[in-house]
Amino acid sequence: MAPQFPPADRCIWIGLPAYNEEATIPALFPRFRELFPAKALPYRIVLYNDGCTDGTVAAALSWQHELNVEVIGCAQNMGLGQGLRSLVSHAARHGKPQDVLFILDCDDTHHPRQFPQMFAALEADHDVVIASRYRAGASIAGVALHRRILSLGAAVLFKLLHPCRGVLDYTCGYRGYRIEVLQKALAAYGDRLVCEPGFACMVELLLKLNRLGARMCEIPLALRYDLKRGASKMDVGGNTLRLLKKLVAWRIHGLGVYRTWPR
Repeated sequence: MAPQFPPADRCIWIGLPAYNEEATIPALFPRFRELFPAKALPYRIVLYNDGCTDGTVAAALSWQHELNVEVIGCAQNMGLGQGLRSLVSHAARHGKPQDVLFILDCDDTHHPRQFPQMFAALEADHDVVIASRYRAGASIAGVALHRRILSLGAAVLFKLLHPCRGVLDYTCGYRGYRIEVLQKALAAYGDRLVCEPGFACMVELLLKLNRLGARMCEIPLALRYDLKRGASKMDVGGNTLRLLKKLVAWRIHGLGVYRTWPR
């Protein structure tokens, strides 16, 4: 039997790293309202403002009369790493150990309807759940074939360099975490839990949680890249190559090597 969602005895934290996503808010936030039709339900939507220069912040705050929304961040664009670090720290600081944090992209390519399935995986004695592109049943719309091949090849190399039990997709940003495991990780690593400024931060956090013995699993991802508004802000090929170099360095010298590269 699937656990109740949303649960009555804990809070669901939802982290959204955002840089100029004004156009996606009107499509994404109604999906949250479908899942959380009453403000009295135990959840918080936390949008991280990564120096947005458009109306992203105003668009998100306009939903405060219907959803539990707050905005953190700063006026300067600091990159995905700072956003991930801030969202993890915010939820771990204000949440309870039994709470859950979901982090997903703010560009409407990840659907909140997967929250209940991810929550069930966490309830089944896992600390981290990843919505994975490489699990049976995953669906990917709007991604060119050459990018999918590049992504799969890189995933194989990641697995060879740094095996994580239960993990195939090391870079997908759609994840769920038990707040308890994030609190333990912050106690162990402090401000160095997330040091990478860009794309590599997702892998860095995963490997550090793995080092602490976090139990991980995956569910199939439903990726709707065809719903993305505007051009991608990510240099996929360049980021993948730089990440492979970083993973090799971590393999040779250990995860304590915190040298970064420019965004």
